[in-house]
Amino acid sequence: MGLTKKSCEFLLHAHKSYDGLSWNRTLTLGRQQMFISPVEVANLASEFGLTLELKADWHVGTGYCEPFLMAMGARTVESMDASDYEGASIVHDLNRPVKADLHGLFDCILDGGTIEHVFHFPNAIRSCMDMIAIGGHYVGITPADNQMGHGFYQFSPELYYRIFSQPNGFEVSGMFLQTGNDWLEINDPKHVGRRGTLTSTQPVMLAIVARKTGVMDEFHVPQQSDYEDAWSRVESVRSNTVREGESTLRHWARKYIPLSVKDGLRKAQAALRPELTVAGMGHVDVGSYRLVDLRNWRPNRVS
Repeated sequence: MGLTKKSCEFLLHAHKSYDGLSWNRTLTLGRQQMFISPVEVANLASEFGLTLELKADWHVGTGYCEPFLMAMGARTVESMDASDYEGASIVHDLNRPVKADLHGLFDCILDGGTIEHVFHFPNAIRSCMDMIAIGGHYVGITPADNQMGHGFYQFSPELYYRIFSQPNGFEVSGMFLQTGNDWLEINDPKHVGRRGTLTSTQPVMLAIVARKTGVMDEFHVPQQSDYEDAWSRVESVRSNTVREGESTLRHWARKYIPLSVKDGLRKAQAALRPELTVAGMGHVDVGSYRLVDLRNWRPNRVS
């Protein structure tokens, strides 16, 4: 568990780019070690046009992230772990739900590489969501690909888009893949209308910023968006009901054009789809991903 140069790059991007993101009361999942020196952090911050007052030094690989987070405005930094072996301030196993007295207590929860080590991911992510105050943020940096054996899991963008959604009282402010030296912004597969599948020849990290918009009584268990769409299409044809937002012409085309013709059209469309060239990556669909420079990136809306 620790913050690398690329992790810090993403955190500085989040600090600069998302209006309303506060580190004031921060909880880290596990105590996050620093794998980048104070001088490197200060230099990296300057590339984002930021000046950080680091009031404490640390040794690379053995020091922890509290001075870095406090330089970005944290007033208190707590850490949660299943053991106190690294001096976590809250000892709790995230395989079990947290107690109610921790609900709504934090402005930001930072996962710098912990949740993939927790077997009961649904309990862990639900506890994180419960502990964030309304208007607060979840900031996560977690394995996405080519890190088999590192933890229990590697994660898909779709998972976080479906979890951090309106039915669960959240919205995604930004989601990115870190691939070697490049950053790819990820579009929601539900909005794109297809899976954003990727292959890679190098480790890939997923980075997320999500904002809490409200408190839900129950957790909405997500389904993968393309399956929900497929179920809806079939039900529309069976019931002869035009789907909301869909034209009558499209409905009748779906109902009466043979499946073999539709499959052929989909394959032709996929073959003509433009792609990005990204080092170490296979086919990169420009509808699902775009290359970005985090230093100059800004969201399209206030988060």
